[in-house]
Amino acid sequence: MASKFVRRKAQVQIISMILLTGISIAAVSGALWWGLPMLDKSKTNSEVTQAFSLMQDIKSSIGEVSASGGSRVINLNLAGEMKIEGGTLEKMPDGTIKANLPSDRVNSITYTIMTKGVTSAIGQWVSLDGFSPISQTLYTGNNTDAVTLPDYDCDFSNLCAGGVESVDINCGGGVIDLDDAVSGTYLGTEGYKVEYIDCDNDFVTISGPEKVITGFSGVNDAGVIVVKTIPYGVEYKTIFKLVYRELDDINDENGNGYLTLITKKGSNLIGSMGSSSKVSLTISALDDFISETAEKTGGPLTVTPVTVSFGS
Repeated sequence: MASKFVRRKAQVQIISMILLTGISIAAVSGALWWGLPMLDKSKTNSEVTQAFSLMQDIKSSIGEVSASGGSRVINLNLAGEMKIEGGTLEKMPDGTIKANLPSDRVNSITYTIMTKGVTSAIGQWVSLDGFSPISQTLYTGNNTDAVTLPDYDCDFSNLCAGGVESVDINCGGGVIDLDDAVSGTYLGTEGYKVEYIDCDNDFVTISGPEKVITGFSGVNDAGVIVVKTIPYGVEYKTIFKLVYRELDDINDENGNGYLTLITKKGSNLIGSMGSSSKVSLTISALDDFISETAEKTGGPLTVTPVTVSFGS
């Protein structure tokens, strides 16, 4: 009799353990199912905060060398790709230095990371610490739509055909004829490109050329950090850009202009998407000099060249 009771008790214990194990697995699965989006959001917030802090450190160092000269070295833990875009310095026959400003006025340091969630407006630059220095128009259309750009009438077709994030674009009666264009594809040489493709909502966005907006000395900051998010597969590209724009004297229609000109030494690109790397960034400044004319006032433009290079 006792042996039957022991066997029955043992069976009850085994069944109880199986039930408890099943309940535990279900609870953990449920926690992960509901918690993963929150974990992704938390991780994204942490990555974005670190990236913004990194860009602030670079901006602060550029400000220091612009004001006081010398050089600074920053040790960076990159979680993505960094790119330097700006002007060049040219030594003239008489020994003087000439600053060559980029024709499109692109004068910036860009840092791109991959995130699980959306961190800012999709496809649109958002200023994080001052009046936005970038003007850029976006053009959006659905499959088979006719989209009018300043120079072309464009037709979209085969958007996300076969589940692939691509689109066929025909502009200007065949002047631009692109098949299977993906995000980042340029339309000709005017600066228009496929900004991003959204297969879930069935639309494509074309971005126009970026134009740096001239500011005013004493009113606007020379350097401003902006950010935008672009869908990239199941993830997102979060792009931070530290932009330096010309500041002109608002009180004098023929007054001085001032520009912190970003120049590079060596490679202008380091790091890669989705991977981590440690790198040092050396920032140094030369003496100010006069070059060209201020964009808004027509007065002399005082340029402070700041050389940014990877490695010491």
